[in-house]
Amino acid sequence: MTSSDVLPATAGECVAMLEELEALKAHLAARQARLTAHLDDLQADASDRSVGAQVALARHESPHRGARLRAMACTLVDDLPHVLAALDDGVINERRAEILATEADHVHSALRPAFDTALGELLATGTPLGDRALRLAAQRIAMRLDDHAAARRRERAHRNRHLTYQRREDGTAQITAIISDVQAAAVMQSLHQRAAQLKAQPDEDRTHSQIIADLFVARLTGQITATHTPIALNIVISAEALLGDGSGTDEPAEVVPMYGGAGGPIPASVARNLLACAPEMGTRVRRLFADTDQLVAMESTSRTFDGLLRQFITLRDRTCRTPWCNAPIRHHDHITPDHAGGPTSTLNGQGLCAACNQLKEEPGWHHRVLHHYDLDPHDVEITSPAGQTTHSRAPDPPGLIPPEPTWVLESPGHWVLTA
Repeated sequence: MTSSDVLPATAGECVAMLEELEALKAHLAARQARLTAHLDDLQADASDRSVGAQVALARHESPHRGARLRAMACTLVDDLPHVLAALDDGVINERRAEILATEADHVHSALRPAFDTALGELLATGTPLGDRALRLAAQRIAMRLDDHAAARRRERAHRNRHLTYQRREDGTAQITAIISDVQAAAVMQSLHQRAAQLKAQPDEDRTHSQIIADLFVARLTGQITATHTPIALNIVISAEALLGDGSGTDEPAEVVPMYGGAGGPIPASVARNLLACAPEMGTRVRRLFADTDQLVAMESTSRTFDGLLRQFITLRDRTCRTPWCNAPIRHHDHITPDHAGGPTSTLNGQGLCAACNQLKEEPGWHHRVLHHYDLDPHDVEITSPAGQTTHSRAPDPPGLIPPEPTWVLESPGHWVLTA
């Protein structure tokens, strides 16, 4: 154990060290911002998406996150020197620097020097502002500088209203509605008023929050309860877990939503119950057995991934194959392009989100299949314009114990971790 690994003897020393490390993290984040902006300058001919994806690979983040980090870095270096200095000095952390950079994106370029100066004065006061308070303070400054721009931002946000769905890790899901604040207030007022009426009934044993959630589902589905709403599920389950006898009966299954959103594991008992009750509940379940090392292969003479082949790739890959992306699959892509002779097959197919599929076509990006046998793990090598190389391996099906990772010497001084 080195001296740097020795823990403090007192609580006061422990807190002091935490503060010191937090300031160091902020200083390093400022250094990363300058490096990212410099990378953007060095690749002036590359698109923002391409540079952001390279930042994402270097920082082990999703391409979406990498794009945001690139945008933040360029804004801090080019337009917000006072904010960058505050980050460098540890006055704010990277998350709050990103908040201020995001708000600067809505300020006209001619007004950003004044915006940065006002932010610098605010940060110099040392007022302990949390994330929300800092964002609101930055918005107030922007509104004072350009009221019309703030109004246009609001109108643009209203035009971009939408609904998203995300599966959580505890058997629930989150539906997010991006609507106007006025409409949101009306929705919540209506739900709360009706929930209060139901809660006042003597035989009501649900909590106020549970009633609101049930009302939300009932009003959207047009039913008192949504238990008989026809749904479609894709469940990947091992044969042992499905039969419920022998070894592997408790191996979790995988559920893949039909209408977007990321899937995830569910207990084997829950999967068996879903399969058993499907006829009664009007639920259509596609059971894809995984009792071999990999799912079976499929091939098509079509140049597009359709039908069962398309569903197969979705179930095999589950989310976008770009490392650290995890976005829902939107496109089914030829790894070796069709015009270059790439077949429409499971070996040459991969699931990607829309942004990553577009990134693949950017100059300097290359994808290459690393295996040639159906029962091998599906592995793709991705190379960036800067020469970064990473592997994208399809997730193992339920019931498969992955091999132990090993280090392989590819070239002198270059070791690669493989599985």
